[in-house]
Amino acid sequence: MVDVLHKWGNLLRIFVRSRFIRSASVAHDDLGEVSALSQLLAMLLAAGLSPQQALMHARVERDAFFDNKPPTPLALLAQVWRLGLELGASMKDLLVSLSHALAHASQNSREARSQLAGPQAATRLVMILPGIAILGAMAAGYNPLAFLLLQPVGWFLLVVAAGLMWLAHTWSASLVAAAEPTTWAIGMPTEVMAMSLRSGASLRHARHCAQEIADNYLTDHSELEQCDVFMELSTRTGVALSDLLHAHAELLRDRARNSSRESIERLGVKLMIPLGVCVLPAFIAVGVLPLVASVISSTTLK
Repeated sequence: MVDVLHKWGNLLRIFVRSRFIRSASVAHDDLGEVSALSQLLAMLLAAGLSPQQALMHARVERDAFFDNKPPTPLALLAQVWRLGLELGASMKDLLVSLSHALAHASQNSREARSQLAGPQAATRLVMILPGIAILGAMAAGYNPLAFLLLQPVGWFLLVVAAGLMWLAHTWSASLVAAAEPTTWAIGMPTEVMAMSLRSGASLRHARHCAQEIADNYLTDHSELEQCDVFMELSTRTGVALSDLLHAHAELLRDRARNSSRESIERLGVKLMIPLGVCVLPAFIAVGVLPLVASVISSTTLK
């Protein structure tokens, strides 16, 4: 009885987290949201509901759900769901695995974005300093603003500074994009193949299902090559292929999570490069050089 209450308590908690998912549309196609939806559906199935009832109780509009196109996380969930219905397979374990993979990817994505906070704060501070320097110079009797706005060299410095700031922004965004997890689908083709085999599908059809997932969501198909190796191993030794595939899928996801975490840890250092190469020279261009020029000009006139 306690276990049942605990299970339904978890179900209620996940349902509250997922209450905003009124329809499975692309607008809600966020890693964290799809992770919560996947886990909710898994628990509804585990509670004994049919797939149709699970979608209804999760408040997912069936037509919108299946209309999602790859390669989004929600489209992957819909494709897994469709395959499960076609095969009559138990989707609970696969949905839990997908939920965990998406949850880790969502967490890594947030951590990658948080790494931007320090460099962004430093950039804002550096870009405020030229204004402070110009005001201080004007209070001291110099006029660097006139040099920037009225002299061709000043215009050139403004253009250079703007270009450097744009480059810093683009560079930082590309570093964050490269570090953000794009591997949330790793292990899913292998897991789908294992699910297909457990449901009684033929080896050929199970391999086709895995190929379909890989074609839509992965650029590297080395995962399928390993599936072929396991197929040969299972044929030679009689080892249950579905168990081999499931264990390998877990290993692939662990490796992907560790790789993403290492990339994010390196991101904090990499983001300092645009700050030093672009932002600081932009500060010198609009904050230091005009001040030096105005001081020299005033000294020459005197």
